[in-house]
Amino acid sequence: MAARVWTKDDIKVLLQTNDKMVSKSVVKLYEYQTSDEQDAGETNVHNGAGFNSRDAGFLSSIAKQIMSGRSITEKQLNATRKALFKYSGQLARIANIKAQIAS
Repeated sequence: MAARVWTKDDIKVLLQTNDKMVSKSVVKLYEYQTSDEQDAGETNVHNGAGFNSRDAGFLSSIAKQIMSGRSITEKQLNATRKALFKYSGQLARIANIKAQIAS
């Protein structure tokens, strides 16, 4: 059986309708930041992975908050959801790699 192929639109629908997807996605993208970027909360390597320089500070802080087990507010959730839409292509690629490995 062939693995499902995720599209940017699939990811956008999940981000819009599933709060857990928002949390998991911001953490997954944070994991793609280099360790220096994670420590600094900024982007200094332009490798097409993780956050862009504009979002790095905010989204890194949200990811760290989630990873520490603390809840995010509704306002933070909505801002994170909005910011993550631009990463839907990257998230689709990650989901498709994961699906290929699992099959």
